[in-house]
Amino acid sequence: MSAFLRRFIDNKKYIFLILTVMLVMGFLFGLFEYGYCQEIIKKNLQSLFYLNNEKYMNQYQLYIIQSGLYILICTYLSSSYLGHFGILFLTFLKGVQISFSLCYVFSIIQIDFLTVLLIIIEIILELILIFALSLMCFHLSLYVTLISYYIDQTFNMKNIINYRLNCLIATLIIFSLSLAFRVYVIPLF
Repeated sequence: MSAFLRRFIDNKKYIFLILTVMLVMGFLFGLFEYGYCQEIIKKNLQSLFYLNNEKYMNQYQLYIIQSGLYILICTYLSSSYLGHFGILFLTFLKGVQISFSLCYVFSIIQIDFLTVLLIIIEIILELILIFALSLMCFHLSLYVTLISYYIDQTFNMKNIINYRLNCLIATLIIFSLSLAFRVYVIPLF
């Protein structure tokens, strides 16, 4: 098991593949369950996009709170030896949120090229945020599992803290770019 975990951690493409599969499964599950879901769940998960349209109600504060909690919880789970399961679940939920938001937008807004372009750019920014944060936190959680159970080695706290700070800085930069796009670019159209 130790050799398997070591190879798995060393090859981040496997971690990327697992996160991609969970995101796609969440997306497909969200497309299927959108019509059968309770209204309160729909209300909380369908406000991912920020659009300049009178029919669409933008919920900028809810997006900030949800993304801030996502960053905080993923960062917390990265220090746990079972945190990678929680990170997979959060990635699944982000896929559900993307599909719920798409279903909601396409049901109330008339689709044109500019709206589709803005939605695609917002999805790309959200995917970059999800993969940057989840990949680093998943990797760190697997490393904690490897050190805790399979290798007789102590943690190098300086390297772990440095890795977590790099992860947090990269995530906050991507999140700031996403917020800036929502506040400054989208209202121009």
